[in-house]
Amino acid sequence: MQTGPMMKHNPITLAIRTSILFSLMLPAMSNADDQAIERIMVTGQKIDRTLQETTASVAVITSKQIEDQNINDLYDALERTPNVNGDLRSGFSIRGIDAYNVSGGGSSNLASMYIDGAVMPYGVVRQGGFSAWDVSQIEILRGPQSTLQGRNSLAGAIIMRTVDPSFEWQGKARLGVGENGQKEYAAAIGGEVIEDEVAFRASADKNDFDGYINNTVTGKPAGYNNNETYRFKLKYQPSNLQEFYAQIGYTKAKSSVGMQSTKTTAQDGSPLNDPFGQREVSIDQDSFTFTDVDIYTLALNYDINDDWTASAVSAYSTVYGGFSWDDDRTPEPTAARFWDNQEDTFSQELKLVFDTDKVSGVIGAFYSKQDINTKSYGQRYLSFQRLGVPTLLVTPPENGGLGLPQSLADMVLGLYADVDPVRIYNEAITKQSVTNLAMFADAVYEINDNWDIFAGFRFDREKQENESDGDIAITNAHLMPDPANPAFDPMTSALITGINAKLLSMADSASGAEPLVDASFNAFLPKLGASYHWSSDITTSFTVQQGYRSGGVGTNTAQNTTHTFDPEYTWNYELAFRSVWLEGSLSANANFFYVDWQDQQVDVQFSGNRYDSETRNAGSSTVQGFETELYYQIDSDWSVYGGVGYAKTEFEEFLVVLPTVTYDLSGRSFEDAPEWTANIGSTYRSDSGIFANLNVSYAGTSSALNNPEASGLDYEPENDAKTLVNARIGYEWDNFSVYALGTNLLDAEYVASADTGYGVHTLGDPRQLTLRVEAQF
Repeated sequence: MQTGPMMKHNPITLAIRTSILFSLMLPAMSNADDQAIERIMVTGQKIDRTLQETTASVAVITSKQIEDQNINDLYDALERTPNVNGDLRSGFSIRGIDAYNVSGGGSSNLASMYIDGAVMPYGVVRQGGFSAWDVSQIEILRGPQSTLQGRNSLAGAIIMRTVDPSFEWQGKARLGVGENGQKEYAAAIGGEVIEDEVAFRASADKNDFDGYINNTVTGKPAGYNNNETYRFKLKYQPSNLQEFYAQIGYTKAKSSVGMQSTKTTAQDGSPLNDPFGQREVSIDQDSFTFTDVDIYTLALNYDINDDWTASAVSAYSTVYGGFSWDDDRTPEPTAARFWDNQEDTFSQELKLVFDTDKVSGVIGAFYSKQDINTKSYGQRYLSFQRLGVPTLLVTPPENGGLGLPQSLADMVLGLYADVDPVRIYNEAITKQSVTNLAMFADAVYEINDNWDIFAGFRFDREKQENESDGDIAITNAHLMPDPANPAFDPMTSALITGINAKLLSMADSASGAEPLVDASFNAFLPKLGASYHWSSDITTSFTVQQGYRSGGVGTNTAQNTTHTFDPEYTWNYELAFRSVWLEGSLSANANFFYVDWQDQQVDVQFSGNRYDSETRNAGSSTVQGFETELYYQIDSDWSVYGGVGYAKTEFEEFLVVLPTVTYDLSGRSFEDAPEWTANIGSTYRSDSGIFANLNVSYAGTSSALNNPEASGLDYEPENDAKTLVNARIGYEWDNFSVYALGTNLLDAEYVASADTGYGVHTLGDPRQLTLRVEAQF
């Protein structure tokens, strides 16, 4: 693998060198006036508090930072946040915890995302989230948010808020063009409709991008990314009742994302000489994922008096998504898979926020109902290895196998060369319903000028209902060896008869309808902590709280049966440090954490068939580390910022038990969980109109698989470390601006997702240059 220039530098060395450079430059700025940092409000914990007052670890990205740092979507924000890692290809993780799954089992997410109060299905987030155009703030909360956000927030939560209507007329527009077919069109406008009572905000954003991967069969781009987002908000604040307002919102978003992975070898099976220069696929079936999202929100707010505020947020979203996939990844029209998913979610939150002389907090209730209907169909290839046939042949009969000597098993496998891989046509329909009801509270009590104590809880009740219907057929069964062939001796004929019957019975067992199965789960999630104010500018806090991932109803695909499993829990211990220096121009914040994770939901296999498994609560882990972030407003023109994150993940107990072997994964780190992440950047904006932003982000290496041996690999697949340099340079007039933008300026080459046995890997994006013109009033 080739390595770009920046990949040769250790991230800590890079940070030290940059810090020295800044320190040498500061004396020259000594005659500049100190500038106070903008007061940033955090809203993701149900009550508005400043960033310095918030004990939870949260990275806040304001609308100004979104613009200055060229943050175009959610993943741009994640990439530049310490202890957060992710991209369009593999989803994201917070503190090393994947947003969807860590231990292989379970069906609930581990991190949640909200847009204007509406929770987003994970499939939407993983595919690219939403455009950051006309977004007022993004909050990335690291660590458990279960007491306030509830289910799906054991690792953390992401809160995105779009610009609200204003009674002053405002507007902006953007046009951009870049390499690899990049085209950007965006506009936003808003103002009052009825003087001092009704105002609106409307925005539109469309982005088309051909990508870096070409399909040699069709001659068309294969790694494209096309998306569009439209939003409308209407606010009503009656002139005779200024304490009240109502706001409705609607968002329409559509996306289509092509194939992001490429083959690791040429057509003849030889290794590619230059994989970064040969970003190609050769497939007959266009492979892509898609989403079509509609979100409706209604927010009501009433200031009862100076101390109490009542609010309600209702949200309904409908998400249609899926994929079309060339399963054999060849030019031959032999295997294609399709997946369609419809998710309808309604949620209602009611809360009372109070802020008195000594006590402030929130009391609330939450209800949600989610209906998920999924249909998958098509033909796919499954190797004997993945079906567990080699294991079946040598497994003792008392464990369900044939008990053959390895030499005889190898001979028999050779007779099945024409049917390996097995071609399977499957059609499956699953229906899931999740109902969630919760009560929550969180409060801070000021004991004296130095000490605060805070506490919270959530009582969460969840009910899941699942049912499924599936049909599987082996379409190349006619290629199986015929036991009646006179060339076979009686023993061989008997073995072939047994193996043929076993393969057909696998398909038979995986077919059929499973009736409705339901399960309910209750959880009480406490939180307790204290803060000590060393001065008005320096505070330390310690928090103990419980995180939660709900149990669920699972399906054993091989047996076409359903089962239930219990929740998993974490105890989280966190020390926070908040400080402001130099008359408010410098902030330095840090959080240190330790997570004790019990009853993890893991997959337990009952045979060599990888699909013959159920979820059990049988794992435990720890996560520990820190993140620190610094922001310095040097003067009115120039600011610098940076951060470092460290998250060490480790399975304490994780046994994968198969009929013939047990894998002990204790001591291993989580997959896709880099220990070190870092970022550093600087923004310069002068009264003369010159603007520049330079930022650098780093993520260390990570394991690509929890259990490489179980996948038949004799090596440890590893995702590369990456150091990315990005810039935005331009000139700004009063109403117009022009910018040149670059991502991965040093063209660093790295493997974002390593080959895990499928013969494909995902390469990091190369350098991308863009020219953009913007206007505003």
